[in-house]
Parts: sequence; structure tokens; C-alpha cells
Amino acid sequence: MSLTGIFPALITPYDADGAVSPTINRRLVATLNAEGADGYFVSGSSAECYLLDTRERMEILEATVEAAEGRPVIFHVAATDHRSTLEHARRATDAGASAVCANIPTFFTYSDQSLAAYYRDIREHTELPLLAYYIPSQTGRLLTADFFLDLAADNTLQGMKYTSSDLGILSRIRAARPDSFTILAGSDDTLLGSLAHGANGGIGSSYNLICGVYAGIYRAFGAGDLEEARRLQSVSIAVLEEMGGWEFISFLKSVLRSRGLDTGQARTPMSPIPTELDDQLAGKLAAKTQLEPYLISPV
Repeated sequence: MSLTGIFPALITPYDADGAVSPTINRRLVATLNAEGADGYFVSGSSAECYLLDTRERMEILEATVEAAEGRPVIFHVAATDHRSTLEHARRATDAGASAVCANIPTFFTYSDQSLAAYYRDIREHTELPLLAYYIPSQTGRLLTADFFLDLAADNTLQGMKYTSSDLGILSRIRAARPDSFTILAGSDDTLLGSLAHGANGGIGSSYNLICGVYAGIYRAFGAGDLEEARRLQSVSIAVLEEMGGWEFISFLKSVLRSRGLDTGQARTPMSPIPTELDDQLAGKLAAKTQLEPYLISPV
């Protein structure tokens, strides 16, 4: 199955009691199907991955696969406990995932050798394609193109989610692996630039709100319409600028509530946005005339 195109990094919906809600998740996925999603990224940063237990992560994966209507679903497996990471990788196939993805362990300092062994260990526990999740702004760890290329050369990695504004590393990886390595851009504001450097598509958090914008960028770029692709990338900035003033998951959930899809509040210790502010936040976005036609319209 091809891992190309636009993959919303799904938020995790909760019910009124704060429990994970597969029902609300299926409605979110059905809406994004209609708005141009080519696949889904489950249990990542936008999903509050480290605030979910294994049962909850598997529930959301299974609900997403069910609602995706055959679209590929990438399951982020990394956990604070490496044993849980491996369990997620083992269970991903039976749950219907198309690929697994993992960021590096955090908090402690690890050598490149240790991090390579980490990915090789995950590789031993799944037959699915394995993607590295490179997000140095969160892990605090810079890695070189050669680190990923070495793991691609021995078939440990089949691709990566590349969440960095340093497109030089992305470009080096693509130059060395022009055909056989999937690169999905993880920085929403540089999707177009990443595509120009050889990315196969994108994974993003604001895709939950304006999936049509990113689907439009991807398709316009593929058609050679750079003027339209640049216009749409500029449209996306209006959301990203508003989101930058808040904890981003709380922001996404607030706007979704106002648009008619209540996915609950983000889990503590993230600060909730009071529901009385929901319409104010969503209204500021809808007031931007170039953006309003692309805001999510839940089914």
C-alpha cells in the first residue's frame, strides 16, 4: 500500500467522562475522508500519545482503520516504556495498521548506536513498514541524514515522518534514496517546501481543521500549479498563527467543538480552553475570508 498524500495526525476524541471515544473518532475520520484525506496517522503527538495507555491506543487504531474505508493508517508506537513500544508494534498488524512509526526515546541521553539499536529492535517485532519519526524540537536530539540512511540501507527503516524546518537533511536523504524511501513532511507550514525537496506527502495536526487546504497543496503541486499551491500554503498560515498562541491540542479541540464536533478537552496537565471561548476562537478563523471555505464541516 502506498504511503503518499495527506495524512491527518488525528487528535484523540474523549467522551463526556474523559474516556476515549471510538464513536466520535469514527465521525472525525468520516469527515476527513470527505475533505480529502489520503490516510491517517494515529497515536502521535497530536493524539496525546504519552497520555494514553495501550488499550486506549489500540482502540483508536481499530476505530480509525474501520472508518478509513481502505485508506492506509500509520500507527505511532513509541511509549515511555520500551516494552509497551514493542507490544504496540507486535499488535499493529492484527489491528489493521498499514505501517508503524516511532520517535526516539526521550528524557535520557542516548548515543546514535543506542538509537539505531532501538529502531532495529522495533523492526524485529513487526513485519509492517517502519518509519522513523524525526521531531528534534520535541526530543531535543538532532540526528544526521547518515543516521537514517544507514538504517534504510539495512532495511530497518522504510521511511520517516520528517518534522523539522531544516529541509537540507530531508533533501540529502531523498537524493540518496530517490525511489525506495517514504518521506512524509510533519511541519504543516513547510509542506510545500518539503514536497519540492522530494517528500511523498504530509502528516499534520492542523489537518484536523483544514484538511482541504493541505489536500489542495498536495494536488496542486502534483499538477505543477505552484501559484495555487503557494496560495493554499499561505491560507494554512492563518490557522497556524492563531494556534501558536495556545497549547495546540487544546486549540484544535476548541475549534472542533465550535464547528460541531465535540472531542472533549485535552488531558491534564494540558490546560483546557473554556468552552465559552470556543466560538470566539472559531469565529476569528471563520472571519478570514480566504480560510472560511476550508474549515472542517463535520458529517
